[in-house]
Amino acid sequence: MSPRRRLLRWVMWFTAVHTGLLAVIGLRYLWLYIRLSPDVAWVYAPLAFVGQIAALGYLPVLLLIVPLAALVPWAPLVVALTVAVGSAGAAFLMLDSLVFAENRYHLSILTATLLAPQTWVFLGIYFVLGLAIEGMLARLVWRRTAEGPTARWPGRLVAWGLVLCFVAGHLMHAWFEARYDVAVTSFTRYLPLYFPLRDTKVQVRLGLIDRAAARERGVVEALARHPAGELQYPLHPLTCSPAQPLPNVLLIVIDAMRADALNPQAAPRMSEFARGATRFAHHYSGGNASRAGMFSIFYGVPATYWDAFAGFARPPLLMDLFRQHHYQLGLFASSPIYRGVGLDRTVLARIPNLRLETSSTLAGSSGRDRTLTEEWFRWLDDREPGRPFFGFLYYNAVVAIEPPDDYPAVFQPPPRPTRQQRNYARYQNAVHFVDGLVGRVLDDLRKRRLLDDLLVIITSDHGMEFDENGLGFFGHGTSYSEYQMHTPLLIRWPGRTPEVIERRTSHNDLAPTLLTRLFGCTNPPSDYSSGQDLYTGSPWPWLVAASYSEFALLEPDRVTIVYPASYEIRDRNYRLIPHPTPPRDALLEAQKEMGRFYR
Repeated sequence: MSPRRRLLRWVMWFTAVHTGLLAVIGLRYLWLYIRLSPDVAWVYAPLAFVGQIAALGYLPVLLLIVPLAALVPWAPLVVALTVAVGSAGAAFLMLDSLVFAENRYHLSILTATLLAPQTWVFLGIYFVLGLAIEGMLARLVWRRTAEGPTARWPGRLVAWGLVLCFVAGHLMHAWFEARYDVAVTSFTRYLPLYFPLRDTKVQVRLGLIDRAAARERGVVEALARHPAGELQYPLHPLTCSPAQPLPNVLLIVIDAMRADALNPQAAPRMSEFARGATRFAHHYSGGNASRAGMFSIFYGVPATYWDAFAGFARPPLLMDLFRQHHYQLGLFASSPIYRGVGLDRTVLARIPNLRLETSSTLAGSSGRDRTLTEEWFRWLDDREPGRPFFGFLYYNAVVAIEPPDDYPAVFQPPPRPTRQQRNYARYQNAVHFVDGLVGRVLDDLRKRRLLDDLLVIITSDHGMEFDENGLGFFGHGTSYSEYQMHTPLLIRWPGRTPEVIERRTSHNDLAPTLLTRLFGCTNPPSDYSSGQDLYTGSPWPWLVAASYSEFALLEPDRVTIVYPASYEIRDRNYRLIPHPTPPRDALLEAQKEMGRFYR
C-alpha cells in the first residue's frame, strides 16, 4: 500500500470514528427532543440526527484534510491537523449542545463573541480533552490501518450507511412537511446548522398529496401533541374579562406596502381614512418577509419562534380569544395561505374548514384581490348579525407589483428609466389599485352601518425596496433597511380621538394592545409577548426582526444581521460599518427574548 493510499485510508476511518464521538456528544439534542415529544418521529429523528452529525464530521475532512493528504502525503502533518480539526469540532459541538440546552439557540460567529470569559476557558478545556481522546483514537486507527488491505465492504457499508441516512432524512422531511407532520418539522431546530429539504409544490403538481386533506390530518395530529412540553406560551394563564358588547374587528394587511406609500397620491383612500384614525408614524415589522411579518402581527414575539409554533400548529392567543368569544371569522387571503407564509400552520392553525386560497377567473394577483373583495362582501351578507365578527383581508397585488393590465397608469417612470424605476412606478400603481379595493371595503361597511362601531386596523407585513440606497438591494427579504422594515399602521378604534404617534412601535405591540384593550386581559404583556401597549408604551430600544434563515437586531442607529455562520453591522443608511463592535448588551437581551418562551 502506498503512503498516500494508507494515509487516505486512515483519514476516512478516523473520520468515521470521530463522527461516532460527535454522535455521542450530540445525543443531548435527541434527548431534549424525545423528552419533550412523547410522539417523537422514531424513524425520522434518528436518521436526521445521524445524517447531520455525519455531515458535520465529514465536511471539514473532505474539504480540507483529503485534498491535503492527496497533495502532501506527509503523515505527521496530516494526522496532527486532522486531530486538531476533530478536537475543535468536538469542543464546539459540546459547547453548542450546552448552550442549546440552556437557551434554545445554537452557536454562531456572533453569539460566540457574546460568550463570557469563563465559557472560553471551558471551551479550551473541552478542546484539550478532545485532543487527548482524538489522539488516542487516531493512534488506535493508525495501528489498525497499518495491517494492510482488508475486505472493503465494512468501509463501504459505513460510508453508504451515512450517506443514506443523510439523504433519507432530507427526503423524509420534504415528504412529511408537506403532510403537516409536526413530529418531523419540530425536530429541525434541534440540530446545529441543519437546513432540511423543503418541498411542497412538486408533490402537489405530481398529484402525490391533497393539500386540504393533508392539512386536516395535520391539525388532528397537532391537537394530540402537547406544545407545553417545549413551548411555555403564555408564561402564565390568561385572566381576561372583556367589556360587553364586543366590537367587530377588521384587519387589512397589504403585502409589501411600505410606510412612505401611504400618501395621498398613491393611497388616497387610506390617507383619507388615516385622518380619522391613529397613525403610527414610526412603525416597524417583525420581519422583512411575509412569514416573519405576519407572525409578529399576530403573536407579538420574534419570528425566530416560527418553527416551534408551526411544529405544534399552535395558534396565537389572539386567535384563541376570538374563537373563545364566539367571533365569526371571515378570513380571506389572496395568495395560498400554505405557501411561504405558512398561516395554516401558525396564525390560522386549528381552524376547521379553513379557506386555503382564493380561486379567481380573473388574471393574476390583482384578479384574486378583486375576487377576495367580492367574496368578503358575500360573507358579510351571510353572517349572523347577532354575533361579533373578525375580518381578515390579506391583499397581494402590491408585493407582486401587479396592477391589472387595464388599470390606468397613475404613476409613470422617469425618462430613460432603469429597471428598478420602472418597477417602482408599477409598484405605486399596484398600491393605488389595492387602495381602491380598500376604499370599496370601507364604503360597503359604511353603507351597512357597521363602520362607526368597527375596530379597523390597516397595516402591512413588510416593506419593499428598489435599490434606493444604491447598494443592490431590492424586493423584500433581502435586507433590513428602512424600506423593507418600516410599515404603515392605522387603527380606528371607536371612541378614540384621532392622533399621530411619533415614537417607535412595532408589530409586536399589536397583540398585547388587543388582548388588554379589547379582551380585558390583566396579565402583563411580557407573559405572552415581546411588545407593549401601542398607545402607552415606550419606544423600543431594539427590535428582533427575522427572515427565513437569519435574524437581525434593529436599533435606532444601526442594524446587526446575524447569519448562521457570520454577521455584519450596518448604519441607519444600511452602509456597512468597517470595524464594528457588536452591541453586546442588546444582543444578550435579544437572545434571552428569543428563548424566553421555551421550557
